[in-house]
Amino acid sequence: MNRHPRRKLTTAVLGACLGVALLGGCSPAPDLDGAVASQLQTRVASAKERAAAQDFPSALAELQQLNQDVGTAADQGKVSQQRKARIEAAISTIRSELEAALAPAPTPPATDRPLTKDEQERLEEAQKEAEKQREEAQKEAEKQLEEAQELAEKQRKEAQEEAEKQRNRD
Repeated sequence: MNRHPRRKLTTAVLGACLGVALLGGCSPAPDLDGAVASQLQTRVASAKERAAAQDFPSALAELQQLNQDVGTAADQGKVSQQRKARIEAAISTIRSELEAALAPAPTPPATDRPLTKDEQERLEEAQKEAEKQREEAQKEAEKQLEEAQELAEKQRKEAQEEAEKQRNRD
């Protein structure tokens, strides 16, 4: 079984989930300090790079540090409890994906007899279908990542504009 598409999917999901958790949701009152958001985004980018390089243990360590940073920021009042919960949920999801990527690929059970032609054809068809589903899931994850990045950029600009307006009022 080719696990490379799964690793690409894991990387895409990592970026999408954490991007949405960190930057998703517009609210009138900021629930994430701008400086903290920047720090967390840097940590997410580092975890994503490590996952893309298939250095899953380092990506997991980066996620652990991200989780600690979120907790510290929440304790300091720089992240709302609601935002903290969303980020922690995304981190948990990604951690599970990365741990699954680290697990060895399942091997089919040994049989005492060779597969019949019909069994072989069904197996090949199932493998093709699984590959097709993996590719579709990867495309969807990449689309979600792109949308999350666009939303994050839009919200970053809006936050900058709001901060500038606030500075001008003061």
